[in-house]
Amino acid sequence: MDVLKAKQIIFNNSQISENSFIYNLHEKCLFSEELFGEYYDSIATLVRNRDTKSLEVENQITDVYLKVLKYLVFHFDPDDNYIMSGIPKEYIGVIERLEYALLAYRNSSEKLLSEDIFEMKRKRVET
Repeated sequence: MDVLKAKQIIFNNSQISENSFIYNLHEKCLFSEELFGEYYDSIATLVRNRDTKSLEVENQITDVYLKVLKYLVFHFDPDDNYIMSGIPKEYIGVIERLEYALLAYRNSSEKLLSEDIFEMKRKRVET
């Protein structure tokens, strides 16, 4: 994945654009592992390519992270009608990966993306 495509994926998610990871969570109540992987890999692409950090991009990543947390809370709230399908059993791993991706971007640290540090393993989309 190139840097421009990565930035577009991050932007699309922050805007809840159709066919984005966060759109599926918000509009379809569906956790798409494929779109999650694409979103996570887009952040990793920026970190690995040492793209110039941008407060705007950091805010977009933060916004998506907060939305994911909110939808997970809604999902587990017995008084809320929001029920997400496709949620991984290792949903804590999803939160952890998003948190570390944000920190990796914020701190320009590839170490925070190492598969070795995560309990939740995944197949990485080729970038």
